[in-house]
Amino acid sequence: MTELPTSGYQRIKETSLNFVNAMKIGDKPGIYQKEAGEGESFYGSYHAAHVLDLFGELSNYPQTYREEWAEQFRQRQTEHGYFSKHVADHKRIRTIEEMEPVWHYTRGNIWALRVLGCKPERELNFLEPLLNAERLYDWVKHYDWKNSWAAGNQVLAAATALFALRDWFGASEVDPLMEKAMYPALEELQDAKTGFWGTQLGADLPNGLFGTIHVVPIYFALGWPLRHLERSIDSTLACQLSDGSFWPGGSDCPDFDGAYQLVNLAALTDYRREDVETACRRYLAHALQHKSPDGVGWLLHRRDSVPADWVPRPHWIWKEGENTASAELRDEDPDREKIMLGSWFYPLSIALVSHLLGNTGYEGPYHYNSDSLHVCNVFNESLNQSI
Repeated sequence: MTELPTSGYQRIKETSLNFVNAMKIGDKPGIYQKEAGEGESFYGSYHAAHVLDLFGELSNYPQTYREEWAEQFRQRQTEHGYFSKHVADHKRIRTIEEMEPVWHYTRGNIWALRVLGCKPERELNFLEPLLNAERLYDWVKHYDWKNSWAAGNQVLAAATALFALRDWFGASEVDPLMEKAMYPALEELQDAKTGFWGTQLGADLPNGLFGTIHVVPIYFALGWPLRHLERSIDSTLACQLSDGSFWPGGSDCPDFDGAYQLVNLAALTDYRREDVETACRRYLAHALQHKSPDGVGWLLHRRDSVPADWVPRPHWIWKEGENTASAELRDEDPDREKIMLGSWFYPLSIALVSHLLGNTGYEGPYHYNSDSLHVCNVFNESLNQSI
């Protein structure tokens, strides 16, 4: 964290931390709601850790506090090493094919532990099949990449677990394995015409964008060269809506994805620089429309929008026994106003565009923790830091 805080940064920080504090339950470390009235939530705790870490607040807690916080994540680890909310999974050995329903949950628990600076108790034995190069290559390619968004989510989760195996348990073979197997598989899935993953296989541009931002952090973390930069910028700009958002009415996840893509690509090429900077300014104006008027958190939808403007976005759910993801539509309920994810993604996206533009009034000492791959950028000062 190097930049001096601006008044805008201070307001962003205060708004975000106000929501984190409002969602805290009791005095025990790490117990949070995801949204008001929901009760204790894994995602509340996982995202709260990231919000505090983004603003450098997590390091103010003593290690004993963070260890106690981490214990809830450790308790979700199964004997086979993956993480699950289901008690019945505790002794269950899942094949790689059976991991689909728990990849995303495993990823979240690992990221939470990493930002807390803590380790799980058990090794990640479920990854053993993917330590074979041919198996890893085939596994990446087996997904239906016409749903790039869902496929990219799963691959990023596997990369998260492999990096944790490397850093927590000394698996030095991970980096060369990924270069030998995951890298060529992903290279074959990138569309040279759009710069996105899966669009040549049927994904539309927005779906391709949301899948792509789950792939490129792996490239940044390992220093792999990213190709088709100019086409990727063209495609990302084409996905931005007239109000600066990347989803009708605004939505924390797609909006962050668009900002992440623009800023990281701008760090790699000056192609259409003026257009990219204009898009980032439009995005900043949009993101600020999600700042809650009461100064407590970030709204699910723009404060100047109405339900007729909204389009429910899919959350990709992998059900037991199924090999494709199902779209669960959420966020259209007007009674739902704020969730913890928004207090992470909107400040993080504002941090990114402010980093690029440099004269927004929102610059500040944001903490980019590359151990959480949604915060792993091509411009991070330090990557692959083990704990």
